[in-house]
Amino acid sequence: MESQEKFIILLRHGIAEPHGAREDDDARILTKTGNRRMKQIGRGLAKYFPKAEVIYSSPLIRCIETAEWVEKAYGSAVHMKTTDALKPGADIEAFRALLKKIKAHHIIFAGHEPNLSTTMLAMTGLHSDGPVELKKGGCYGLRLAAGGDAHLEWMLPPRMLRRR
Repeated sequence: MESQEKFIILLRHGIAEPHGAREDDDARILTKTGNRRMKQIGRGLAKYFPKAEVIYSSPLIRCIETAEWVEKAYGSAVHMKTTDALKPGADIEAFRALLKKIKAHHIIFAGHEPNLSTTMLAMTGLHSDGPVELKKGGCYGLRLAAGGDAHLEWMLPPRMLRRR
């Protein structure tokens, strides 16, 4: 059981090259627009979520680039680590196991869709009759109670995070 509540951010990577742009889909990078917007989104996230302690990223380049912009926005206060638990198609149990091992209480996870929405729904027990999907650069904010219950506190579209 968790000894203290946590607050986590599930952040979708920024705008990346289209599918098929590279022979290895995992090697797709953020576009010029994706980089510019993630720089702004990183600043917005640092404003809305100032207590972040660590960023975990999928090992795919577009997520690492996304996490690097967020890391820069926080200065030296937050550092990035990569984990396979955030790769496309990763199992929710791998995410839960990772979360259990993390000592920090304010965590940002940079990953992919539909994984992030699936994770949010599984952790909160919410249900949807239709598709739920974050826009690129959007995020969910979840509060995890000491007993393990998770509640969706907010969902921010990228345009809200880009505002100054």
